[in-house]
Amino acid sequence: MRRKFIALIVGCVLLVIAGCDNGPSLRKSSSDHKKPLSWGQSHRIFTYADKKAWDYGQLEIKKSLERQFFTTKNEVLFTVERHDISKIHTYYKFANLLFLCDVSSKHPVSEYVKEIIPEQAAMIGDSLPATMVAAKDLWARDQRVIFILGKDLEQLLLYTFENLNLIFEIYEGGEIERIENVVYKLGLNETEITYEKEHYPWYLELPSQYRVFRRDDAYNFVSYLCRVKKYPDRFLGIYWESMEENNVSKEWLYQKRLEIGDKYYNGDTLFFSDVRQENTDFLGYKAYKLSGRWQNLTSFTGGTFACWGFYDEQQKIAYMIDNAVFFPEGDKLRALIGLEIISNTFKTIEKK
Repeated sequence: MRRKFIALIVGCVLLVIAGCDNGPSLRKSSSDHKKPLSWGQSHRIFTYADKKAWDYGQLEIKKSLERQFFTTKNEVLFTVERHDISKIHTYYKFANLLFLCDVSSKHPVSEYVKEIIPEQAAMIGDSLPATMVAAKDLWARDQRVIFILGKDLEQLLLYTFENLNLIFEIYEGGEIERIENVVYKLGLNETEITYEKEHYPWYLELPSQYRVFRRDDAYNFVSYLCRVKKYPDRFLGIYWESMEENNVSKEWLYQKRLEIGDKYYNGDTLFFSDVRQENTDFLGYKAYKLSGRWQNLTSFTGGTFACWGFYDEQQKIAYMIDNAVFFPEGDKLRALIGLEIISNTFKTIEKK
């Protein structure tokens, strides 16, 4: 059960009710640009908890906030690290901070939190045994800070465990926003977007660093590539076909992905055991999703991918949107998230 938590204003910093924010507009950051940029390392959650709270809580906290995502291996979006509150001045401007406060305690972390947000700490009692305060840009730009307060250790831990999914979503939302800002930092590829609108029944907001990799208008397929030295290669492909009735299925999507990989990606293929198949929602469409590992048996290479298949009833068109990453040197999860951000700008066009 998620319990109510507090929204407040401290100085000029808005502490928002997390989970109710619809997020910033697509191309405009909602961060406070009057503040210095956070110190990066956004894959780390700097955590402050007194000894008993950490001893009893760390396993559940780490299990949830360090949840794994499969690319070509299991990757995590965040790692949780406990730090000494006496050195907070060294870390307070990093991207992700988490504080656990037992209001009844006189130990250093709890005392620090009560000094930082005394009015909210004073509200904790029998009528409000625990709560959460989520702050955006508290001490730096592009920062997420979460304070969890309980009237005693038991209530603190109970509330924390009950809300771990929400806590993860707050940090994840901040990371997605950071990735989106990087993806669109250099603007849009206006030339290609104009071409899409003139020639295709759809368009998407393509970042400027993405260029055409394969274009086959006769077959209704186009693929874009972003290649930057020392970063993952990112491929975004779109295939579409006229379809009088909705015959899109997991089998259709799997077969189309095999065809596209073989024809346009130099023989890339999939193995059923490497692929997760699921029903999902994609931009309001009832969709199917495949994700996992692609391989190329000729070049002995591979990478991660995710693709969605769905049907537009008004257009009578079936679509496949495909994201793929190649980066043998390192992690691929954030590159895959960036591709999904771009894919989520997909819009159909009614041709007259």
